[in-house]
Formats: sequence, structure tokens, C-alpha cells
Amino acid sequence: MVKFLFVGDLHLRGTNPRNRIDDYKEVAKQKLKEVFKIAVDNAVDAILQPGDIFDRPEVGIAVLLEFAEVLKESPVSIYCTLGNHDIYGYNVDSYYRTSLRLLEMLVPQLTVIRSASDKPIYLAKGHYKVYLTATPYSKDMDINGYGYGPDVDYPEGNHIGVHIAHGMLLDHRPPFDRYSDLYKVDTTADIILTGHDHLGYGIYHRSADDKLFINPGSLLRMSASINEMERQIRVALIKIDEISGKYEAEFIPVSCAKSGEEVLDRSRIEEEKERQYAMDNFSALIQGHTGNKVLMDINQIIDQVAAEEKYSPEVVKTALQIIDRQRELVAV
Repeated sequence: MVKFLFVGDLHLRGTNPRNRIDDYKEVAKQKLKEVFKIAVDNAVDAILQPGDIFDRPEVGIAVLLEFAEVLKESPVSIYCTLGNHDIYGYNVDSYYRTSLRLLEMLVPQLTVIRSASDKPIYLAKGHYKVYLTATPYSKDMDINGYGYGPDVDYPEGNHIGVHIAHGMLLDHRPPFDRYSDLYKVDTTADIILTGHDHLGYGIYHRSADDKLFINPGSLLRMSASINEMERQIRVALIKIDEISGKYEAEFIPVSCAKSGEEVLDRSRIEEEKERQYAMDNFSALIQGHTGNKVLMDINQIIDQVAAEEKYSPEVVKTALQIIDRQRELVAV
């Protein structure tokens, strides 16, 4: 039996995301150490990860070194690909000047797969051989379903193809166009492991062709949306029987992860909602005063207010002069 642990996006960074109220960096270290313990407890052969190791292409050297020391504690090899946050401008070629490249040099256990056309990595032998491939994020990702299988053929003979992809593979239709349909995407791999979408779609077995799709969601919460607040932090344990060729997966919760209410602050989100509500009310008020016609010209608004409130022409002239000066300062 071959076993792998699949861990979602990490977004390692030295500062707190906007809505986190705990110490994000220290929590990330704690979670990584628990992942390594889960790997030992379940005797996995490797840890797989879909990219976005870092939250930006370049992080401070002190932060990089801190996480390098933690990752060196991994009891097994770690295989990942490039996420959109790991590289500059979605350009895979920029990898060689990123913090992730330096991390790979510092951590012996870490291997970054940079192309779907790379030769498959041979992970296990048996009647069925297990091969690993990956597709990094690029400008081509999710265009016509691109990214969810290798660009090379697997070696001949019985095999199980495991493919990591940093793409927007979803089990629902989102309010944007750049995504791939979990139920329709075409792939030659048998097990497809994806990231990018932080909420994750879970584990889905496509019975029509026996494909297994997995996205456990990101290991750390980055936003304070309701869905992020409620989701469980977890990793996926994948088991492959190299004798029969059968495979399965299950989720293991990360026990050190606190609830969303304990680590996320929604006050700013609520403030934004209140501000938007006030703006909507103000817009409705203006419409009510102008016969449902919104005045977009500030001069017209001032004239309207001056007429209704019976301000003198001199006051109106002074107000317009002040606004014009402010416009000039903004333009500069």
C-alpha cells in the first residue's frame, strides 16, 4: 500500500492577513508540524501540495529562513507545483528569482515540479506503478480545461497517474468565467489533486471513468467570509493499492486549527456592509430630491443643494473654488 498526504494552499507569510486576529505565522508553523505528525502516524510515503507555498513571490529573508527550518522537519519528501502567488505575473519562468526557488535549495525534502511536460516522477512500484506529474499556474490555466493532466504520456504498463494542478477546478458554476468543470474536465491522470480554490470541493469520485478528484481547501484561512469561518481545516490521506490498482481517500482534521470565530474578525466586513448601506440610502435620497434622476456632476449637486437651502451665490462660488483646488491636488 502506497500512501500520500495531500495538503492545500499554504500562503506562508510573516504578517497577518487583514482579518486574522491571532499570530498567522506562528499558527502556520504549528499546523505544518501537525501535518508532519499526521504523516508519521499514517506512515505516508510523501506529502503532496498544489502550490501557493508563499503568499507572494518574494518574502523577507527572515520569514523564508524560519519556514525553511520548519519544513526541514518533514519526515518525508514534499512534492509541490507553482501557484499564482509563488511567481511574478503568472510567469512560470520567473520562478528562478522567487523565494520558493531559494526555499527549494534550502530544504532537501522539497521538490517543485515546474512543468506538466516534465518526465513523470516514479513514486512506487508493484503490479501498478505510481507516477506523479503536475501543472503550475500560468496564463493558460483553465482555458478549455487545460491543466488537469500531464502533457506527456505515462510509461507503458499498468500504472496509476497522480496529477497535481494549481487551477480553479470547481463542482459548481461561479460568478466568473475562468474555471474548469469538475464533472466535465478531461484528463489522463487517475487521481487529480487541486488547490487555488481555498474552500475546496472535498473528495469526488467520478464514477463514469473512475477518476478521483481532491481539494481539501487551504491549510490556513485568509479571509473572513462566512464559508471560511465555517469550514473545517483538514488534509487528505490517499491510499493506493499497487497490487490491485485500487485507490481511495479520506480527510483527516487538523486538530490544532481553531474555529473561524476564534481567529477571524468580521468587523471590517460588517463596517463595509454598513458603509454600502449608507451609500445606497444616500443615493436613494438624491434620487428622491431629483425626480429619480441621479446627479453625477458635483457642480449640479451643489447648485441643487444651494437652491433648496437658499444659500447665496457667493457661498456657492466659494464652495466650487475649494472643490476645484482639491481636484487639482488629486490630479497632481
